[in-house]
Amino acid sequence: MLPKAAEWREFYSHFKRRSGLDLDLYKANQLQRRILSMMESKGCKDLAAFGAFVSASPANTEWFLDRLAINVSELFRNPEKWREMENEFLPMLLKQSPRLKIWSAGCSYGAEAHTLAAILDKKFSGQHRIVGSDIDTAALNQAKEGRFSANDVRCVPAEYKSYFVPQGNDFVADARLKKYLAFQKGNLLGDRFETGFDLIMCRNVVIYFTEEAKDELYEKFFRSLKPGGILFVGSTERISRSEEIGFKTAKPFYYQKPTTGDKEWRNAS
Repeated sequence: MLPKAAEWREFYSHFKRRSGLDLDLYKANQLQRRILSMMESKGCKDLAAFGAFVSASPANTEWFLDRLAINVSELFRNPEKWREMENEFLPMLLKQSPRLKIWSAGCSYGAEAHTLAAILDKKFSGQHRIVGSDIDTAALNQAKEGRFSANDVRCVPAEYKSYFVPQGNDFVADARLKKYLAFQKGNLLGDRFETGFDLIMCRNVVIYFTEEAKDELYEKFFRSLKPGGILFVGSTERISRSEEIGFKTAKPFYYQKPTTGDKEWRNAS
């Protein structure tokens, strides 16, 4: 028998008290299907039993959080968008700031952060900083290691292949990239965000978020960017309230915080 609405409310409330993560910010149907699949995998007869399992230890809570995350990425995914990043947006941002401060939000196992680090090292070497954050501890550990599968490297252009070195059945990021990268635990739906970023990448992360949660997240990203900064989203994603938030669309999937300030942009639009 499927859990009743009251059982879901109790599970969400208990988990929020324990972890600080508000599950109401996820789309209910998709989230509940994932939770029911996890329940079955652990042999829990009902939602209360599964809640007790999740709460039984920090390791169980981490297990649950790791499986809430969606880790779909690869190096240089959507190559044409990375060419735009290399040829248009990074040169533009470097005119504003010679030392770029970049955030890969919901970084998963670090494919996009490592992609950008390779571009910076080859074409725009300098004292740039890329911080990747994610709620998934296992993915973060892989990101820190810089280890990728053969499938992850299939879109890497020839000029960048030397940055990803074969090791057994995998590929490992070259040591040249380490100086740009740092990875840390982070919850996009609950944390307070750092400010002063030149570039924020949040690609293919928000698929399970409610529209209200997406709007709130994009508003927080807007506040976290410097004037002139860029938000880079996934190739199937659109910010429906982009102008209301204050963004202008620089190109499809690239949103810019105007240098003239959000008030002037809103008044002009």
